Amino acid sequence: MEKIVLPLSKGIGVIDKNKLCVCVVDEEGNKKVGGQKIKTPDKLFKIPFLRGLIYFGLCVNFYIKAVLLQEKLVSPECEEDKANCKRLSRFSILLLILSLFISIFLVGFLSIGFLPSFLYKKFLEIFFGQNLKGLFVMFIRLIIFFMLLALLRFMPFMQSFYSFNGAGNAYLKGKGEKLREINYPLNFLNLLANVSVFSIFVISLARINVSVIANFAINLAIMVVLVLLVYEMLRLASEKKWQWLGRLCLLTNSMLTIAPKTTHKEVLAVAKREIENFEDFVENGRGEISMSALYAEMETKLNVADKYEESDIDWIIATVLKKNRAEIKLQRSVDGKSYREILKACDRRAKGEPLSNIFGFVDFYGLRFDVNKKVLSPRMDTEVMVEAVIKRAEEIEAESILDLCTGSGAIAVTLAKYTNCKIYASDISKQALAVAMQNAKNNDAKVEFSQSDLTKGLKKSRKYDIIVSNPPYIKSGDIEKLDVEVKKYDPRLALDGGEDGLDFYRRIVQEAPSKLAKKGWLYLEVGKGQADDVCAFLQENGFTNVSTIKDYNKIERVVYGRISK
Repeated sequence: MEKIVLPLSKGIGVIDKNKLCVCVVDEEGNKKVGGQKIKTPDKLFKIPFLRGLIYFGLCVNFYIKAVLLQEKLVSPECEEDKANCKRLSRFSILLLILSLFISIFLVGFLSIGFLPSFLYKKFLEIFFGQNLKGLFVMFIRLIIFFMLLALLRFMPFMQSFYSFNGAGNAYLKGKGEKLREINYPLNFLNLLANVSVFSIFVISLARINVSVIANFAINLAIMVVLVLLVYEMLRLASEKKWQWLGRLCLLTNSMLTIAPKTTHKEVLAVAKREIENFEDFVENGRGEISMSALYAEMETKLNVADKYEESDIDWIIATVLKKNRAEIKLQRSVDGKSYREILKACDRRAKGEPLSNIFGFVDFYGLRFDVNKKVLSPRMDTEVMVEAVIKRAEEIEAESILDLCTGSGAIAVTLAKYTNCKIYASDISKQALAVAMQNAKNNDAKVEFSQSDLTKGLKKSRKYDIIVSNPPYIKSGDIEKLDVEVKKYDPRLALDGGEDGLDFYRRIVQEAPSKLAKKGWLYLEVGKGQADDVCAFLQENGFTNVSTIKDYNKIERVVYGRISK
């Protein structure tokens, strides 16, 4: 069965995967979510025409359920008094039935049924007689119908209703569609509108006049048949190859739809996430915010700032809650204090501040490293080089490894934890070395640190089986063009690689041979587009077996080679 979206006055109902989920916004602006398991005759939806009647019946049935869930979620009495909540639910049902009766009587009988015939008889029958009555009555009924639809758009409570319908239309279009493209023919409101329009055509022109009961029965039968036909028409209109047919439905659909605002999109996102991630629906404790609502709000903030990455959201939530990412996937809600802390961190991330700076640490190769503005935050791409060095160390049974430009010490500490080698690390910055030493202590890793301008301050007699480095490689002129989270929060000393970005590679490749043991290896992380130049440097300075390794984005990220002596 296809998805069904039911717009409500204060929220939205989504039916998918045999679940009905309702998300609403209460008077305080909080998003609340609830739902229930449902049964749908999926096999019958494969039968053309019959599925239209089933769709209509299910929508009516689920609409009543959705309205009741809405009242339960937005009524504070329901949190305190379950018995009173049931009374409110019964009252809501009676109110809904009464509203439907008044709407059918006033709109269907008086405005569209009685009034056109009365106007024709009073003013036009004397000129045209009975011959053109059906045509004129149909025309007047259509004018009244569309005038009523237009009038509803100006009523405040209907505007929210139509905006939720717009959000639902975008969802029904599928993942590849933009949310502003809200014209989707196959939705419940559009089905009702089109059945009404076609009913006015057929019933007006047929001019059935037997008896009151017979007329009602025949007109009802006509409407049932039209439900079957219109549903199939809208189903075809929803397919790309039948887009021209969808344009015929544009008038009614556009009158029942308003472009959704941020709140309407977030409410839909909450309902969608609940259906996709959870098998059941649980009631949150008082003052708690559902995880689905939290995710929707964070996604909006980061999308607006063009900083959205789901992994960032997971990390923020997991860090504040002091849980791992697997655990937060099972969590259904957060308390008010955690909610505020999470959004505060999310706001900082939206302004371009890196997560490592927000929380003061970063995960690298399964280890935790403290960072600050004195060191470059280790990136996931560097893990590719570390993994390659670990394998090489095992292969050649290396005894010692040197990490140049160690920064936070991420490379050196990780190698100390995952190899049996003696690890040495150097950096020109005293502040960086202080951070690296603390990270080694925190991770119980043995690393010998020294302050040095590359190899100049190192012991002249000491040789290393492998030298590894992630030096500064950004062109001096490009630093101001970098993303704010890099140029503002990472130290310039750790970024500036000179005019062409290759200054440190020239020096390292020239100095490394005197510090490498016989047949020792050199591993260098490089920037995008720098691999060919650095490979040439290695070959010019006596390195063989020169090659590259690509990172997770298929960019040549590591250059390595073996000294030939």
